[in-house]
Amino acid sequence: MKNPTLRRVLVVTTVVGATLGGGIAVAAWTSSGTGTAGAKAGTAAAPTTGTVDASALTTGLLYPGVDGNALIRITNPNPYPVKVTGVTGNGTATATGTCPGNTVTWNAKQPNTVIAAGDTATITLTGAVSMAPTAADACQGAVFTIPVTVTVSS
Repeated sequence: MKNPTLRRVLVVTTVVGATLGGGIAVAAWTSSGTGTAGAKAGTAAAPTTGTVDASALTTGLLYPGVDGNALIRITNPNPYPVKVTGVTGNGTATATGTCPGNTVTWNAKQPNTVIAAGDTATITLTGAVSMAPTAADACQGAVFTIPVTVTVSS
């Protein structure tokens, strides 16, 4: 091509055409639509408690008129961690030997302990039980089993 003006027009036309053509190609592959997605929430499983051998306690023991410690084993059966937000008494305690179970009472506790998914934790609840000031001599060395309700949150 000997005509420089014609040459410039062809170059500009080619560049503009390539640019516009590329934009059109991108736009031709972009689209959107509307619809719905589905999901389903699981159901929380209640935590379980297990018996802990409290006879091994050496600190926080009960004496007449004194608060003592309690041990509790909690299992989280859920596939996510839970936080223990409360432990409350749920009935009358029983005791080994001839000590009456109603000699001890439960003090509500909020341990705020996290238990991993599918895990079991043994928790010491400081000051969780109280022994009556009138406890009989038969209560010396007794081990108490106290029914409780455990509350957890995710």
